[in-house]
Amino acid sequence: MLQRRFEGRLQETSLNGVVGEAPEAGLYPWYETFRTIQWAEIWSSLGPWVEAVKPELGPRVRQNFEMTRTADRRQVGEASRRREKYFRALKEFLGPRDLLVLPTVPAPAPKKGSLEMDRTQGNYYPRALSLTAVAGVARLPQVNLPLAKMDNLPVGLSLIAAHGEDAFLLAVVRALGLG
Repeated sequence: MLQRRFEGRLQETSLNGVVGEAPEAGLYPWYETFRTIQWAEIWSSLGPWVEAVKPELGPRVRQNFEMTRTADRRQVGEASRRREKYFRALKEFLGPRDLLVLPTVPAPAPKKGSLEMDRTQGNYYPRALSLTAVAGVARLPQVNLPLAKMDNLPVGLSLIAAHGEDAFLLAVVRALGLG
């Protein structure tokens, strides 16, 4: 659909090439950047409350808070520098009417109840967050378009626009008849 709509105006690229990362790194540095900063922010904003109130938490939430509490804060500075590097590189790369198109997640969505929500196990969550972290880390507007189904499970594409181009991105979605 997008290829037909934008024929002749598509350019295949690599995020790693745009931001100067080694190709073999994949999108894992985006995940690490997002995770490191997010966990530090979660603990900074909610940690004192959790420690003071000691709320009753379910096992997964308790485990997630424990991961944020014990995360190595020495990594936050490097993650913040990497976030700024990514932001600047994509700000320079994306013009005012450009879009990045990526899969929203690395595979069809798991069936409800089929995937343990333990984020320390398996690789689905790191792989999915590697893709979904791009817009957040680089401060870019993003929409997810659930365009297809595979084995009756939704498969989506993400459209990411340049910094500050939120209205353009929404206009593209409307022009595609999807919003």
